Amino acid sequence: MRSQLLICLEQFRGIVIFATNLVVNYDRAFLSRLISIEFRVPDATARRAIWERHLRGEGLRIPLADDVDTQALAEAYEFCGREIKNAVKDACVTAAIRCSESVTQNDLLKSCVKVKEELENLSKAADHTQSTLKDLLQKKADEQAKL
Repeated sequence: MRSQLLICLEQFRGIVIFATNLVVNYDRAFLSRLISIEFRVPDATARRAIWERHLRGEGLRIPLADDVDTQALAEAYEFCGREIKNAVKDACVTAAIRCSESVTQNDLLKSCVKVKEELENLSKAADHTQSTLKDLLQKKADEQAKL
């Protein structure tokens, strides 16, 4: 599939946008055909703004306890926007299951711990994206031999 994608990229006369947080999984042949832009994890100031947008943004009606401190969350967890969004959603679900009237700082902190653990588990997971054509052909041959 990678070879076919490279052929299509060579023939395509337009703009293609790829987004990944695993750029290290792509080989040099693929990367040499791209212009790369790296988006770094937001700093604490930007993270606080993201927390605010997800908790108090326009059109949102998340009932928040008085103890919610977005500055503390932004400083404690170096999350990207998606991870902040996931923590907010998880905290809201947790509060709803608990039949709470509001989302507390503790709900958000517990959700941050959960998101961080998920990230750590993902980083420890085996990377199966590096299989070579030889490996795939061998697997197919082994399957055929069993028949």
